Amino acid sequence: MYIISNADMSKAIEYIEMMIQVLTKTDLKTYNKKRMASILLRKLKAKQPLSQDSLSDDLKKRLRQK
Repeated sequence: MYIISNADMSKAIEYIEMMIQVLTKTDLKTYNKKRMASILLRKLKAKQPLSQDSLSDDLKKRLRQK
């Protein structure tokens, strides 16, 4: 499991959406790549952003150190 910033999550979603749009070939490999990207996109969009208050004390300390 990884924790990324909300801004990075938005960028990742944007890049996956662009990848899906750019892949235009109709071969099986490209179809599967687009399908897997769509599944990942759906999962990422379903995630709820975390607030600082909902993090454990240990995670808050680690975020301050970076």
